[in-house]
Amino acid sequence: EPVAYFLTWHTYGTWLHGRAEGSVDKRHNAPNSDRLPSDSLREFRNRSRMKHDPFVLNTQARTLVERVIRDHCELKNWKLHAVAVRTNHVHVVVTARGLRPEQVVRQLKQWGTRRLREKRYADADQRVWVALASTQLLFSNDELDGAIRYTLEGQDRRRSRASVPSASN
Repeated sequence: EPVAYFLTWHTYGTWLHGRAEGSVDKRHNAPNSDRLPSDSLREFRNRSRMKHDPFVLNTQARTLVERVIRDHCELKNWKLHAVAVRTNHVHVVVTARGLRPEQVVRQLKQWGTRRLREKRYADADQRVWVALASTQLLFSNDELDGAIRYTLEGQDRRRSRASVPSASN
């Protein structure tokens, strides 16, 4: 059984397959694996199929999403190791016994979307998140430490909110 999950998901339309920086899919999702290669035609096709504008989280929305993640983890008695909410994606390192990582992501995205709409950071019909997420299983304390370090230190601080849980969590 994994000791934790390293979860990453993007906001809608901000990181399309084919982009020059690369992206991941089910075959390109393991730690240290290669990303999908750049493919401008694929990126163009993906952009042309979008039903809404890309969704970008402003400072207030990032703060709200982080609070939702913290509150939900506490409510569910999940161990939140680290969280980083960026303008276009979220990283969460969490232990949630008895659940698949996809179930954890689904709950965090659903509650985040609800709260973003309540506060009118997102319209009722606006897509907020991409459908899928990167769900890496962490089986050792070294992998857990690496995911926490990446979440907290591997993010550009000028555009992120990255933090460890408070002592009360």
